[in-house]
Amino acid sequence: MSHGKLIAVFASFGFITTHAGALVGSTAKPVLTYKKCPDGFVRYQDSCYNFYVEQFSWPEAMVFCQALKYSLVTLTSTAQYEFLRSHLATSSGAYPAAGFWTAGTAAELLGDWKWITTGQTIDFEQFNATDPNKGGRYDEKSGCLALSKSMSFKISRQPCKTTQHFICERHDSSKNSRKKSKQVA
Repeated sequence: MSHGKLIAVFASFGFITTHAGALVGSTAKPVLTYKKCPDGFVRYQDSCYNFYVEQFSWPEAMVFCQALKYSLVTLTSTAQYEFLRSHLATSSGAYPAAGFWTAGTAAELLGDWKWITTGQTIDFEQFNATDPNKGGRYDEKSGCLALSKSMSFKISRQPCKTTQHFICERHDSSKNSRKKSKQVA
């Protein structure tokens, strides 16, 4: 996502914060491959996940993850979705908020639910979730997606300005790439 597009997304939510530009404009170089997950992260297949106790709005959570060179979690398979739900169910006592932000949003175009990280359309049926566009209410066709605590961590549409916990994801590209690169512990 370009910096201009990110700022436009923030503006659409009414969020223009003094720290956003500094976080988005970070000069830190992304790490390409990893031997293990950092402390506090949980590994599942080719990704490492960190479940944050902090509570931010969706745009703030997105920028927070990006500042660390991670991204909000993108659900790519039913197995990954069930892993995350299971992990949250066993550790939810440590998290008082209603849920955890994912990278899902219809913020750019009403009713056009996409993973902001990949641009792919969200297949709600894949995750046995209700498509917000089928609710019939205009206000349900926009927002951001969270894993809702009250629904056993199923996908639910939430207003993007509400504060939730969030999950940052770091992909282990060493599993997916044949390029030689320096391994980082």
